[in-house]
Amino acid sequence: MITETDLIERTVVIGNELGLHARVATAMVQTMRQHACRVTLVRNGMEVDARSVLGLLLLAATPGSELIIRANGPGSHEAVQQICELLEGDDSDHRR
Repeated sequence: MITETDLIERTVVIGNELGLHARVATAMVQTMRQHACRVTLVRNGMEVDARSVLGLLLLAATPGSELIIRANGPGSHEAVQQICELLEGDDSDHRR
């Protein structure tokens, strides 16, 4: 049985045409404000906090890049799902 204190790990492929850019990173940080869990993203051995726009941008994740999302704590399942939706999406909902 998985509890909220267990580590959740999921691999996601960047789906939008601009990669993990500032707008998506900012949306991710805002999403994480709703959750108490700890979430990190990993690319090529570099692990960053999902609450850090600068850290997320330093991953330099281009379209098609694979990221590992790691989360543990209260609400981690929901947080991971929301982050996956942001990263896998085509970003058309966020354009102005």
